[in-house]
Amino acid sequence: MTIHKRNKSYVISETTMHSSKWMDSIEISYQDASGSTRLWECVHRKNRSDAVIIIPYLVPSGKYILIKQFRPPVNAYILEFPAGLIDAGETPEQAAVRELKEETGYLGKVCHTTPRLFTSPGMLSEACYFSFLEVDELLESNQNPLSNPDPEEFIEVFSLATEDIADFIENEKSSGTAIDIKLYTYFYENFFPSIRDLRTK
Repeated sequence: MTIHKRNKSYVISETTMHSSKWMDSIEISYQDASGSTRLWECVHRKNRSDAVIIIPYLVPSGKYILIKQFRPPVNAYILEFPAGLIDAGETPEQAAVRELKEETGYLGKVCHTTPRLFTSPGMLSEACYFSFLEVDELLESNQNPLSNPDPEEFIEVFSLATEDIADFIENEKSSGTAIDIKLYTYFYENFFPSIRDLRTK
């Protein structure tokens, strides 16, 4: 097999085609691996804000906290993990604790955060982190959690045992709820137990 040596691809310039309150539509001029100049279109968030995806689990029960809210771009209610943008001056961990409290009312403790990751790099420059939070359900503040979402957010909160999540998601799908890919991927072995069985052999 012959391996051809190619030039490194890189962005030459960016042109803002349209700017709105939260997003910028961008045309990118870049050099491809063959050395040719090409154009690409993408979307940047204003100020290039990163996001944090929160995976909160209750201790000692081991239940996961999920949310459902209406997402206008897909004209559907979405079942997903809590998430939010990282404010200026915040770490991903600080944003995760803040967003979990705002969206669900639960107070959590960060156990682990992933490196900077990308969810849809073909069209969106936004990066995100997964942050795993332990939520002590015996704390008084977590007994009857009260959320404080943004005015435009109307969030329904669920706490579910792992063994119940697949059936719950299937029921939500049948009633027209859309499922976030990050949530589905995280629990994929619950939908395909044969894969889990193969991995444990």
